[in-house]
Amino acid sequence: MLFVLCFINTKAQQPSYFSFAEEQFRGVQIYDVIQDKNLNYWFATNEGLFYFDYYTYEKIECDKAKGNSVFNFVMSKEGVIYCHNLNHQLFEIKGKQLRLFYELLDDERSSDLSLTIASDGNLIVGAKKIIVLNKQGTKLNRYDISRNYLGPPFTNQEGEIQFHLHSSDSIIIYSFGKISKHQLKTPTITQNSVLKFYQIGDSHYAIDLKTKTQYRYNPQNFELTSILENPIFARSESVRIYETTNEIWVTGTLPGIAIVNNQNTSITQTIYYPNYFISDVYKDREGNILLSTFDKGILVIPDLKIPDVINSFYDDPITSLYSDSEMGLMMGSSKGKLMNYKENTLNILDDKGKRPIEILSGNKNSNIFLFDNGKIRAYNKLTKTIIDIMEASLKDVTVGLDNNFYFGTNRGIMKLSTNSKGTYTTELVASMNQRIYSLEYNLNDSCLYTSTASGFYCVFPSGITKKIMLNKEDVFPNHLLYYNNNIYATTKKNGIIVLRKGNVISNIKPLVNQQLESLKKIIIYKNTFIAKSSNGLFQFDLNGNLLKSIHAVFGFSNKRIIDFTIHDQQLWVSHSGGVQQIDLRYTNKVIKKHIIRIDNILVNDSLVHPSETYSLNSNQRKIQFTFSTPTIKNHETIRYHYKLVGYDLDWNVNDYEANKITYSALAPGDYTFFVKVENQGRFSEPISHSFSICAPFYSRWWFITLLIIVFLAIVFFIYKWQLSIQQKKSQQINELNASKLTAIQSQMNPHFIFNSLNSIQDLILKGDVEHSYSYITTFSNLVRRTLSYSEKDFIDFDQEIKLLELYLSLEKLRFKKDFTYTINTKNVEDIMLPPLLIQPFIENSLIHGLLHKEGHKNLSITFELKDLLICVVEDNGIGREKAKAIKLRQRSEHESFSGKAIQKRFEILSNVFEGDFGYVYEDVCENNEVIGTKVTLSIPIKHKF
Repeated sequence: MLFVLCFINTKAQQPSYFSFAEEQFRGVQIYDVIQDKNLNYWFATNEGLFYFDYYTYEKIECDKAKGNSVFNFVMSKEGVIYCHNLNHQLFEIKGKQLRLFYELLDDERSSDLSLTIASDGNLIVGAKKIIVLNKQGTKLNRYDISRNYLGPPFTNQEGEIQFHLHSSDSIIIYSFGKISKHQLKTPTITQNSVLKFYQIGDSHYAIDLKTKTQYRYNPQNFELTSILENPIFARSESVRIYETTNEIWVTGTLPGIAIVNNQNTSITQTIYYPNYFISDVYKDREGNILLSTFDKGILVIPDLKIPDVINSFYDDPITSLYSDSEMGLMMGSSKGKLMNYKENTLNILDDKGKRPIEILSGNKNSNIFLFDNGKIRAYNKLTKTIIDIMEASLKDVTVGLDNNFYFGTNRGIMKLSTNSKGTYTTELVASMNQRIYSLEYNLNDSCLYTSTASGFYCVFPSGITKKIMLNKEDVFPNHLLYYNNNIYATTKKNGIIVLRKGNVISNIKPLVNQQLESLKKIIIYKNTFIAKSSNGLFQFDLNGNLLKSIHAVFGFSNKRIIDFTIHDQQLWVSHSGGVQQIDLRYTNKVIKKHIIRIDNILVNDSLVHPSETYSLNSNQRKIQFTFSTPTIKNHETIRYHYKLVGYDLDWNVNDYEANKITYSALAPGDYTFFVKVENQGRFSEPISHSFSICAPFYSRWWFITLLIIVFLAIVFFIYKWQLSIQQKKSQQINELNASKLTAIQSQMNPHFIFNSLNSIQDLILKGDVEHSYSYITTFSNLVRRTLSYSEKDFIDFDQEIKLLELYLSLEKLRFKKDFTYTINTKNVEDIMLPPLLIQPFIENSLIHGLLHKEGHKNLSITFELKDLLICVVEDNGIGREKAKAIKLRQRSEHESFSGKAIQKRFEILSNVFEGDFGYVYEDVCENNEVIGTKVTLSIPIKHKF
């Protein structure tokens, strides 16, 4: 099918720009802009005066102001800024203070008011009269202009201020305190005419704002010479002219602006920025042109030499670019349009697409190039026809040695061949049948490289496929490029890997701000990488060293980059703002060294005035530094390097937005804060601020001496106190040991030993060798255990039970068959208790309760574990009262000997282990008759686990 070319008119390329302060001044009319001596910005608007320090905006108020709107900034050599409002009030700006400077008298007031700073420093006010004010606001002179009003002021090279007197051939001149009137040499001046003088380069001109007549002007002899009119001045009824270094800017009541850099009337001037009403033009000290607008903030032109986009493609962004020597710059759009741009004309080749064209690729030896806008298609440059290749999704295209196309799809790699009849056939590359992301052919070794969903592969000419890995891990390249016999693959985590014959031969690490940049696409141009990442567009050398950030100065720093290519030795970039041509040879003051300044210092959140050095109190340990570099076009490439000597060991690096550094708890000592700014590898000279923090009183020598004395006194007191505690504890331990000995003596009392030996003798006399031997063994085992346990503070519960069983087995032999006993532990386990506490109570039950009882004798021992170990020893003996009577009759010493020792031992245990330990006796009664005795013991324990 033969396509009829459709043409899109592209506007003349205005200078590239970006928006600034759009959100801050949305709906606000900006009248004037100026920078103060510290390079901060001031904005005069219909809503008042605003101050901007590159990070924050602040509205500045004056209580005596009669209206919000301010106009006509002028600044003296000392940095004092003057402006006025519509209420005939003049204001002075010093620092960040706005104050009323002068208010015009009734006979001085005019609807047109101008301000000019004279070479002698006085403020010249042009109104109904010419008024001269000194720096204090005192009126020095006043000149009556006899009911005429003044034209805009003009300062010549000698520093004289000239005003044209309305409807006359006269000018008023102020020079070093004197006001004079001179005659103009002019062909004709009509009624109501007023002249505006301006300068282009070294030439001076004048325009009659009423008739739009234009003149060349000689300010030395006041001569006007008529010249051919430039029609741009007649574009609107009202004309406003703004001067920058080598050009003037012409605007009026209509949107848009024109740039005039000569008076050649044969050249038709182009209207730029036709969608904006331009209210002011100002060139700042960074070289930016600031175009103020009503409602839409400020347009910033970084450099007049840099062209803007050829077209914004607002409704249909360009998604792919390809350079063709015959067709020009090929473009595919998000709506599937195929276009080319040649000789400043944009042509639509196909608008039948159904999806974005993400791939455009051709071959200089072929008449076709491939694209995808719903199907994979080929455009024939000779016949200007489009051929459908196949139904698939095109991912990438490369060209082999045989000039055939290889293209990756969601189904694998296809080969496109042309037969003798000129028709096209496709075949699947057999070794690859998976989803393809990127594809490249190495013409040197005839290997085909592809990035797929399952990894990175090399297909050799033999058909063998090799998986490429890096550090034994899979890699998934974003983009592949053939250059100088090598394949360059961009990766997310490993920079650029370089391959040949299926092997990795080197690894390039492109760094931006000392961080590895993840590149999505690269091209090589004049031995440099042009690379796209999510952070913008960059240029590196072939070793990965950053040469420059391309996006910042060219006006698309805040726009998303979509695609780029080299065409006619120029870089063409498609971004969210349109398609833009970039001259990579551009190098000038964009990457000059920036200045750095410390704006504020806060000590404990209070503002201090910086001085060369100063001392802080010991409690002033929180320091905050706020610094900045004056730039509005290099935010993306600016980095702050800072270090606090005395605290930081190395330099720290912050982005432009992070300009506040806080140190919260500095130790006493001397410090120096250094900060410098870096812009694409170029550093400013560092600036510094020194201070010291005094040591607190508690680190002074006298306080330390006093502290040592107090400390020694406390140590001595604690020593004496601990010594007394240890002495008391030693006494208690000695008493405890004595009580143990007494307990042993009590347990091993002569009655028990005598009874045991009698029992053994009796068994021997009876010839009962077996029982006598068993009795001796049990007796010796009991004695050995008693002596062994007496040396320990705690023994296992099981050991104590075994000791009791040994003892009771001996006593049972003495009592014969009339005596039985039970020991119920109720599953108590994993505890330890002091030894030899329970046996004396059992012995008391046997001697005093059961020994004198007729009939069957029973003893029960029960244990229960609570916070303490509770042991209940109960017998069915004669009871305590009868036992006491027998004791008195027999005058027995046993009770006093063992009972007092046990009581003393419990008292010591209560003091040592801080518990309520002891024992309680009570009678066991039935029908008001005592039938036995029960003793309850509370015993300290330790848990084994």
